[in-house]
Amino acid sequence: MEYQLNQHFQQVTRNLYISPLERCNLHCAICYTKKTNAVLSQKEILGFINRYRKTTSLETITFCGGELFLLPYMTDIINELTKRGIFIQLITNGTIDRLDSLKEPNSINLIVSLDGLERYHDKNRGKGNFKKSVQLLEKAHAKGFHTEIFSIVTKQNYADREKFEAYLTQKFQRQIPVTYHPRKPQDYLLRHPYDNRIGIMKGFDFLNSKQLVQIMQTKKTFPPKELGCYQIAVLPNGTVVGCCEGITPLGTITDPIDLLLHRLSERLTLWKQAGTIKGCLGCAEPDFVCGIKKYIQ
Repeated sequence: MEYQLNQHFQQVTRNLYISPLERCNLHCAICYTKKTNAVLSQKEILGFINRYRKTTSLETITFCGGELFLLPYMTDIINELTKRGIFIQLITNGTIDRLDSLKEPNSINLIVSLDGLERYHDKNRGKGNFKKSVQLLEKAHAKGFHTEIFSIVTKQNYADREKFEAYLTQKFQRQIPVTYHPRKPQDYLLRHPYDNRIGIMKGFDFLNSKQLVQIMQTKKTFPPKELGCYQIAVLPNGTVVGCCEGITPLGTITDPIDLLLHRLSERLTLWKQAGTIKGCLGCAEPDFVCGIKKYIQ
């Protein structure tokens, strides 16, 4: 593997992404996942993490759903991992408060989904949910959690980016990092082999190419403009893929960790040899790049 790609690979593999479930307590208008009933058990999650740590360095784990706090054992898992010195990132919609059960808030980054200002957010996620999420952020700050915002962008809230950030700064008397996630392009959603779900279109229009390029150039976005966001990602059914949006399995949760890492490395070597995007830090899904390949090429 080329030196720069190998260096980034070594950095990325210190982080794990685990999605224990797809179920959620909300019914967002633009949700694009089927919300299956598959769920990873506490034993499966901790067993995989234990084997991963024996094989390679592990610093951070990002947990995402569905809604994580629907799982009764989620806080027990987090407390066990922070006790071991692992930094945890939790992506949540912010409407279920289980913060009092988490023992080491300074070892946790709480990433709350907040899609802009109140009227727009509640149009997508349901009336009253903006206030619930903001209240959770306020409590998280008071208890010493690290906090961040994950915000889906469409044409309707695109122009409110600066107003939204100004609101956050005024409300919390500090700057909270915001990562913007452009709504998945329609052609991506239609081609997705598992979900094939678009959600409501009216009032939640996809960004045009100019808007997408501009926001990726001027704001922190996911995926980042240089890509390189691949990682070992475990899905609720036990499949292991090469990124949180992965579709091509590397294996399963029971496979040897070194085999999964080797297969991910092979994917990146093929990506580099294909030379599809110059200056890119690599991708595990070169034929299905989060729907934005044509915009960043």
